[in-house]
Amino acid sequence: MSKKETKQKPKQSKHKILHGLKSIDVIELIESLEGVRLDFDHLYYYEHTGLVVPSIRSAQGRGYPKLYSVEDFIIIRWLAIFQKRGVSVKRFREIVDFLKKKMPDVLNKPQNWVLFTDGDKVRFFDKVSSRTIEVLDDTGQYLFAFPVEKIVKQSREEIKKFLKNK
Repeated sequence: MSKKETKQKPKQSKHKILHGLKSIDVIELIESLEGVRLDFDHLYYYEHTGLVVPSIRSAQGRGYPKLYSVEDFIIIRWLAIFQKRGVSVKRFREIVDFLKKKMPDVLNKPQNWVLFTDGDKVRFFDKVSSRTIEVLDDTGQYLFAFPVEKIVKQSREEIKKFLKNK
């Protein structure tokens, strides 16, 4: 093997890792950003129920870590935020399913959207058109806003810092 071939192999494997988060990275980032203890069992459950499947590389056996994309991480972080505020995984799944089918723009271009929920009702507000879209409707007791763009931007920045320091 020539020197040129030797240099290329580490670059290729490092490139893959830089563009994907291992399960342990996701766990550490969620804990540092949200103060929520996430474990491998949670990630396993999310993957095997289809809520969040590692989109870069799913489990391929021993020695091949799952790799989550930034978008996967954002959905997991979003779930952690919702759970801290009393929204169940079942309700969260309904929100994500609705968004994927009816409003993919919220996940792909989050800058215009703010999510409002009281734990049961879920509404998205489009800052550009001033329209409100109701996702789920039940009664609830409290209200919080979820600035989609801020969470996405902050997550991307934190992932870059985290990977630089590894």
